[in-house]
Amino acid sequence: MIMAKRTKKAGPAGRLGARYGVRVRRRIADIEAQGRGRHECPKCKSEAVSRTGTGIWTCRHCGSKMASSAYNLTTPAAVKREVKHVPTEEGILEETPAEEESEKA
Repeated sequence: MIMAKRTKKAGPAGRLGARYGVRVRRRIADIEAQGRGRHECPKCKSEAVSRTGTGIWTCRHCGSKMASSAYNLTTPAAVKREVKHVPTEEGILEETPAEEESEKA
């Protein structure tokens, strides 16, 4: 007898069954898969950071512990903020296309 492969399609969100809708279950599956993966350590730059608990991240390479968001090592807003303030090699801040358009107007 061949069994249906329901868990492969649903993934980690299979525990929710038929509740909450397809979009919500897919988002949950994507977010949880991202949290379980390996991340780059901001101190030693190795792909060895794993999630210890909610918002607690530990690097297996250098042993550093850090606090961040629950499912990502760095939040998307924090990344945007860091990229905005990174100077280029010439020492001039990079301008985003939106800023360049506002200056032209």
